[in-house]
Amino acid sequence: MATFQLRDRYQRVPAVLDESNRAEMLAFLSADVPRNLFQLCWLDNHGVCARGRPDLYHYAGLRAPSGHLEAVSLVISNRLILVHARDPSAAAVMGQWYRRRGLVLEHVVSARDSVTPFWRAYAAVDARPRVRARLDRDQHLYVLTRDHWYDAVHPQLRSRFEPTEVRRARLEELEAIYLASAQMHLEETLEDPLEVQPEAFRKHVRHRIQSGRSFAWFDDHRRLLFKTDLSACSGFGTQISGVFTPPRFRGQGFASRALFDICQELFESGLPRITLYVNAENEAAHRVYDKVGFQFHADYQTVFVESLHE
Repeated sequence: MATFQLRDRYQRVPAVLDESNRAEMLAFLSADVPRNLFQLCWLDNHGVCARGRPDLYHYAGLRAPSGHLEAVSLVISNRLILVHARDPSAAAVMGQWYRRRGLVLEHVVSARDSVTPFWRAYAAVDARPRVRARLDRDQHLYVLTRDHWYDAVHPQLRSRFEPTEVRRARLEELEAIYLASAQMHLEETLEDPLEVQPEAFRKHVRHRIQSGRSFAWFDDHRRLLFKTDLSACSGFGTQISGVFTPPRFRGQGFASRALFDICQELFESGLPRITLYVNAENEAAHRVYDKVGFQFHADYQTVFVESLHE
């Protein structure tokens, strides 16, 4: 009955989008830039589709009978999906459609009001292999805007923090950042990348460093105090991810001081906003982001998908 009602409402199925849809996609996603910053940055940097290689990435959309977009998704490497929908039923249609097309995802991440209905519909489809949520994270999306930070927050914050030596990471620091990134990944996902595709993970960390999207702070003894990455960056802003302080250095203010300096550098480069998302139960991280000036924007969610091969 639910499937019939969804089909009856939209009277059409989702479809892969192309460059002719770019302006419409930008307007749809820009209605809430912080929620959709990753999708917007990807669109800005890579375009709507990879020519001749849909397995690399693609955007898809669902339209209402009026022809207007009701949902847009971005799939990368046929493993990660981000989805933004006007209402839960549109997200559910997208979930059913992808599952019936045979797409076996590993991660679903976006605002909770889109992820929850997408995932429930996706997982409910009777298809092989069966899937389940290995880990389902409730998260909070935070945003920091340049105008608000400089006008209302920055002067008070500056007096709290001493300057740090945080900077763009260097390739000769790969091993230390690789190990710290792996530890952060294990804490966040309960999966150890040193045991699951370690070379692919090393390549990913190396690429972040080489592209100037990793920051690190080492002390005089070459001990890593803090690291973070930029997972997306364009004229729309940047998304910070992979924030990590080694356990023995936590609670000493390194993260808040480093993030303050990074935000200042990013804003001085002209970026209009910075976003990040964090697990809802991570109270220590929430305190850090509040201290730096980030403001809550939306409930977020990440589902880590496990395929059950029978």
